[in-house]
Amino acid sequence: MRTAVSDFINAFASSCSDLLTRALRKRASVQVEEISSTPASDLSDGVMTSPAALLHGPGCTVAVVMERQLAFSVLETLLGGDGKAAVENRPFSDVEQAVAASFMEKLTDCLNSIWRWGSDKDLTQDKMSEYFSESGFPAGKEMLLLAVMNVSWDKSWRKMYICIPESDLDVMESVLKNAFDADGNVLLSVEMGSSSLDKEEAGQLGIGDVVCVAPPQGGLMVRAGKKAFCLAQSGAVGDSVAASILCRYEGQDTGTPAVSALLGTARRHWKEVLALDTGDLLVLDRTRMSPVPLMVSGQLKAEGQVIVIDKRLGVRIKKLL
Repeated sequence: MRTAVSDFINAFASSCSDLLTRALRKRASVQVEEISSTPASDLSDGVMTSPAALLHGPGCTVAVVMERQLAFSVLETLLGGDGKAAVENRPFSDVEQAVAASFMEKLTDCLNSIWRWGSDKDLTQDKMSEYFSESGFPAGKEMLLLAVMNVSWDKSWRKMYICIPESDLDVMESVLKNAFDADGNVLLSVEMGSSSLDKEEAGQLGIGDVVCVAPPQGGLMVRAGKKAFCLAQSGAVGDSVAASILCRYEGQDTGTPAVSALLGTARRHWKEVLALDTGDLLVLDRTRMSPVPLMVSGQLKAEGQVIVIDKRLGVRIKKLL
């Protein structure tokens, strides 16, 4: 049983601390390294490090909670600002409330899985809200639960850290920065292949030009906004092109290619994007006879026709968007 639990814990062990650190460093008053490296066993209940606090659950949980001003600063940082937004007289927006609620929901689900294993009882959303209220921090609109720490157990298997998978945070960051429209949808793009052109060369492309693209290794790359998200294989549903999810992308994201030829795109609500799993099918926004979309520096800029040159896959540009 412990091996299974250890495997489960290790699956969450890729911490969100890097994203959290980047955001919190915008606030010189927060010593991120000191907060994130403090062992749970060395802290007594109720310990506070303002403006962020390490809070303990009923004998076994540790979470990072941020006060209102810091929460706004982190959100603004994720949205591309400098983390110094004036927020004294502004309520949380609908999007900010949705993001906060999503992280609270994720935390509850993660904790509940391990809590149930250890005690045969459920840790409900109401219980979490009660816990934060008892800790002196009101839940919901007055604070933003942004992230939690790595999962680890002490020798008695009673105390633990836990974190949200970094891949989910990357998608959330991508949604906030690049692809969040008024309806909460994110653009998923499925790459047929990418070119070796640099951004300057890509900017000079015109009608009639041919771009050679190299197919990706391990499956078709699916991006959420500009972030590498998962790998897929191509397929079809009726006259439409589809992509079947193979796995979440675990490699190093080397950034958006200057030019990539797309199998197609799909817009999905960000909650659906976060819920995508192995075997799920994405029906894309093009038919099998449609021109191939070309993404230039992360933006849809052209359409073209697939050709083969010296056994290499290429796309001849037919239309600029």
